[in-house]
Amino acid sequence: EDSGIWDRKLGLYGIWGPLIETWLDELLPEKSLEMVNERLSMLVTTFPTLEKNKISEFESKNDLIRCNMASVHLPLFLNGNLYTDFRDA
Repeated sequence: EDSGIWDRKLGLYGIWGPLIETWLDELLPEKSLEMVNERLSMLVTTFPTLEKNKISEFESKNDLIRCNMASVHLPLFLNGNLYTDFRDA
């Protein structure tokens, strides 16, 4: 309701990503790094080179969330952009 999705012509288009990031930040425990570092790997593709990078070490809870969002990015739909930023790449 806070995001106004019911009043938007395109619903969640372009705002779904920030909503998911907020939910993940609220849901993931503070000790999530201890739980996932070196145990979880995500694949992130850089743009425009399309080089694939396997990430299994995270610098912070926010870094973990940003990696997840980059890994599952749906161009345009999640944030209105063709790609999303992760670690300045």
